[in-house]
Amino acid sequence: MLPGTAHRSPRSSPSALGRLWRLPLALLLFAAGLSCATAPTAPPERPALPATAAPGPVAPRDLLELPILAELELSRLGERAIYALLVPDRARDGYRSELWQLDLESGRSTRFSAAGESARHPRFAPDGREIAWLADHDDGTDLRVAPWPRGRARTLLTVAEGIAAFDWSPDGRSFVLVRDDPTPADEAEWAPRHVTRTLAQADGEGLLGERRTHLWRVDRDPLTTVPITSGPYDDASPAWSPDGRWIAFVSNRNADPDATDDTDLFLVRPDGSELRRLSSGAGPDSEPVWSHRGDRLAYLSIRRPNDYYQPQRLALIAPDGSPPVDRTGALDAWVASDALAAGAGAARPIWRAGDAELILPFERRGATWIGAVPAASEASVRELAGGRRVHGLVRPLPDGGFVASVTEPTRPPELYRFAADPAAPPRQLTRIYESWRAARRLVEPEKLVAVNGDGDEVEAWLYPPLDRVPGERYPLILYIHGGPQGFDGDYFDFDLENQLFPARGWGVLRVNYRGSTSYGEAFSRALWGDWHRREHDDLMASLDRAIATHDWIDPERLGIGGWSYGGILTLWAVGHTDRFAVGVPERFSFDYLSAFGEDQWFVWYLSELGSPFENEELYRRLSPGTYLRNTKTPLYLIANEDDRNCPLPQVLQAYQRLKLMGQATELVVYPGEPHSMTRPSHLIDRLERLIGWYGRHLDR
Repeated sequence: MLPGTAHRSPRSSPSALGRLWRLPLALLLFAAGLSCATAPTAPPERPALPATAAPGPVAPRDLLELPILAELELSRLGERAIYALLVPDRARDGYRSELWQLDLESGRSTRFSAAGESARHPRFAPDGREIAWLADHDDGTDLRVAPWPRGRARTLLTVAEGIAAFDWSPDGRSFVLVRDDPTPADEAEWAPRHVTRTLAQADGEGLLGERRTHLWRVDRDPLTTVPITSGPYDDASPAWSPDGRWIAFVSNRNADPDATDDTDLFLVRPDGSELRRLSSGAGPDSEPVWSHRGDRLAYLSIRRPNDYYQPQRLALIAPDGSPPVDRTGALDAWVASDALAAGAGAARPIWRAGDAELILPFERRGATWIGAVPAASEASVRELAGGRRVHGLVRPLPDGGFVASVTEPTRPPELYRFAADPAAPPRQLTRIYESWRAARRLVEPEKLVAVNGDGDEVEAWLYPPLDRVPGERYPLILYIHGGPQGFDGDYFDFDLENQLFPARGWGVLRVNYRGSTSYGEAFSRALWGDWHRREHDDLMASLDRAIATHDWIDPERLGIGGWSYGGILTLWAVGHTDRFAVGVPERFSFDYLSAFGEDQWFVWYLSELGSPFENEELYRRLSPGTYLRNTKTPLYLIANEDDRNCPLPQVLQAYQRLKLMGQATELVVYPGEPHSMTRPSHLIDRLERLIGWYGRHLDR
């Protein structure tokens, strides 16, 4: 699915840096048009409903009217903003990214990008007089520039292989791009694929060749392109120093980059000379951001390589290579995702004016909070905003305040302006989803706390059926998030199961089992090398708690489902209990021995389970397919044809064996889809099938 924080599945990214810069396929594949317009058009808010129109329940096709807030940049003076919406494109059966201009005083939004254009990654020039962005189309990606706030846009260059990201030089005369190496002129579409690297494939890309992702400098006058980095490595996240002398970037330059996620920060001159490693921690470093004075870089750092259960730390390092300083390790908290859109990585550190503090959103118990981190002292982190909600897209204002998105379970994310004084209430800026919400009746969840077999508290969110009648009993679906490094909680889930199932008359239970983030490293790390047993305990304890405290739940009409790691746990659960009337595992791994080399996670397997040659019994014991023979629950399987995360053959193994067992089962495969679906028609079809399959076994 396109939205994302709760579904980093089975892990958020391949072990090597690989193509970690890649944005959602929706941004890259479904673009149209070559021109740009800055003239105002109608704002994205739909007209208010007539007073006589009665709001109705959520339906699958409501996805077509739900754009996804994905990016945000503020102008230099803080008077306006540019934000990106991922919008369903019915004609092309995909998503395109639209850019909208927002006046921070009036709250008025006007379209910035041209109708039909897929535009993303807006960035203001250092002097604030221009804005640049990327426009994707069938022939590649354009780098476009226009005077700010009004002026005619022009295409600076087009890159057939695509542009992932860019940064301005301080004088505005050049850019640094992240792009794939040029395609050889003699490379035929159907030529044999010769693979020599350790990681043979990646989700969304297929088989990996020898071409890599590097940094290129683009000078504007005269227009020239110059490669900055090269070699058998992938480079990402360039950040030009304020004095223009250095470009910081992220790369994995170990002997075999595919065998470790140990990325480091590097510095290079804009002409490609004097390349040197800046950070050298054992784990992955990312998201470098220069201070205003250019005397330090802030970045996110993880202590150990190939260990997915660790929170990121905010670290500071001087460009002279002095030892880095950890500023948030004591928090035991993950840095939150920048946005709910798929492909959104962790939020980048934000330096406040004067470089005395940085601001970042952190995860906490199914929600997030925004903290101000002292840059030069051991003082504690100050909380600027919190509560039972999720914040993202945090961007600073010149007056000491900031703009951020805020979402709750029945409220998709809107942009708010936060004053420099944390006591002042934030002011809502956008109303992107106001009409959508007004037209639909939504269900508020209740937060539950259960206790598992080891005495740990496990939190869950229970969504009751819409229009529940007192005294009647209703089905309940235990719907499991992916990851396991993700979390359910106090945010609007664009996948819509949380509202669609209650609209159909079924409750939904979402559990943050062990392995989930936002509860500290020990809670997440409890799974190390011993998967599924503890998660299952947490899921069953939460289900028992919900049934014991809510008499509307019918324990004879229980469903279970989820995709990716949620699908794995679904398959595990029905192999260990027959209490569920129906199960829908989606896009899952079945057998870890056969998955080794078939999917993209060999480093994950090696780091936690060891070699399959030496630990075959462990691989068998942890595989959900080992227990399939115990399954009595009718299962409906969903797979994506081009999935390299949980490959189609894994689902086919389960389907074939269930059929031979005489078990009631069906299979649906979505063609051309990687792990996360990108076509609205498929997303809607999936939801309609879920309703049909669950309803067949849960409705009386």
